[in-house]
Amino acid sequence: MNFKNNFILIVLTIGLLLATNGCNEDQLELTNPNAVSEPDFFQNEADFRLAVNGMYHPITAVLFWGRVVHTGALLRSDAFNIVPFQQNTTMSTLEGQPGIARWATDMYPQLYQTIFRANTIIEKINETNVPNEGSRNEILGQAYFMRAFANWYLVNLWGNVPLVLKTPETNEEIFPDQATPAQINAAIIEDLTQAFNRLPDSWSIEEKGRPTAGSALALRGKTYLYIKEYPNAVNDLRAVTSSFSYSLLPTDRYVENFTSTNENNEESVFELQFLGQDNFIWGVDIPGTGTQGNYFIDYAPPRLSPDNGHFINPHILQVFEDNGDTVRRNETIAFDYPGALGYGGVPFTEDFADDIAEAGQLGVPALFTKKYAGFEEGLRGEIPVLGNTIGNNWRIIRYADVLLMLAEALNENSATAEAIPFINQVRERAQITPLPLTLNQAEVEEAIINERIMELTGEGHRFFDLVRWEIAEDVLGAGSTIAGGRHPKSLAGPAAFFTTGQDELLWIPVSELEANTNLDQNDGY
Repeated sequence: MNFKNNFILIVLTIGLLLATNGCNEDQLELTNPNAVSEPDFFQNEADFRLAVNGMYHPITAVLFWGRVVHTGALLRSDAFNIVPFQQNTTMSTLEGQPGIARWATDMYPQLYQTIFRANTIIEKINETNVPNEGSRNEILGQAYFMRAFANWYLVNLWGNVPLVLKTPETNEEIFPDQATPAQINAAIIEDLTQAFNRLPDSWSIEEKGRPTAGSALALRGKTYLYIKEYPNAVNDLRAVTSSFSYSLLPTDRYVENFTSTNENNEESVFELQFLGQDNFIWGVDIPGTGTQGNYFIDYAPPRLSPDNGHFINPHILQVFEDNGDTVRRNETIAFDYPGALGYGGVPFTEDFADDIAEAGQLGVPALFTKKYAGFEEGLRGEIPVLGNTIGNNWRIIRYADVLLMLAEALNENSATAEAIPFINQVRERAQITPLPLTLNQAEVEEAIINERIMELTGEGHRFFDLVRWEIAEDVLGAGSTIAGGRHPKSLAGPAAFFTTGQDELLWIPVSELEANTNLDQNDGY
């Protein structure tokens, strides 16, 4: 039984024991007579390994990567023109003033649940309860990695948030002040250093899917890139390419990066594990749930998604066409090209007839998402509308992304000639013309922007890229007409347009502000 399947063995006591830190005082006094108390639980290695499995749950549950993060954060990019659907237009684009029934409210505490569980593991483990040093390092390495992972999304989605590195005991610790992004990023880097020093380079077949030393180094390099510490980013990302066995999948297997076939493959640096399950329960932290994603709703075509879905904007397709890239185009965008197929191998124009008609009614091109949309899972009518039985892992960091991040860090560090071959490795897999080695720094910067569109559209990186490159206003601001003469969020309307000084970050949930008066709302809200 591998890690992905073993994940469903998380017991209820873990969820109760490692509870969220967002309780009020009355809730903190509640006890469950059937639950194992914390002092009784952390007795041996088996207990800690169960706790580690429980630590992953909030991240993969429906209130974060299982669903909400896609609708709330990742689909904010210019690639997706979201179809209005009741309140989901607001939820999907996170526009407007802060409120209670918004998806940022769901994501925020999930990340702190993971941090709280990681903190508990780090604090409780010792040479007595886990005497084997190798086992202790495996457990601690995962805890440090997941704490860094959760803090990475907190700082990049919300910015100024509390930095919680120990189990709170005093009132000051229960209601902490906000830390600066610099402080949070420093903690992320330190945790990833701890993880890198403790995690193995690879896991056994049974445990495959857990973070590795390479995962920690890649995320640390990505963190350095985001905070513009380019020499450090180069060192880490170069080490991922030279000291580990990652490689690009061959051209004819590129699609395996986005399907349930051949998960945790040689291109995967870190991916979140999901199972297809029938016992789907929305947002509940109980045994046997939370390991299935229902993000399918957000990637399915409009007439298949119960939330009306979205369209891919035409300027994204144009980048593929300008580069002669049909390999990645055909696995990223579902549209009418010679030989195009829909669900279960049905001809595209037949399978997508209703979706194409809707595009015509809305006045947008009939371009649809293909990555993570479950085309390979069967006929359209065979897939449940929630998509919870698909069980497709989400690839957080792929080796192709590492190569492009390394190229970017080198270029920003004035090593332009050295950067170009790393971009060309990615282009070679796509069977398109390599970039000339004579390009200057500005030309390589533009090439990286386009290459990341072709390689990574639909994987959750684009909005973060636009923000850190400081071009989000140009692409998503009120004056943008890059989507074939339209705004890329034209279907959602002006409230979804990007405003500099506000929309780089989400609003901090009102419920958190009310619970902790030491918190201040982000600018612009």
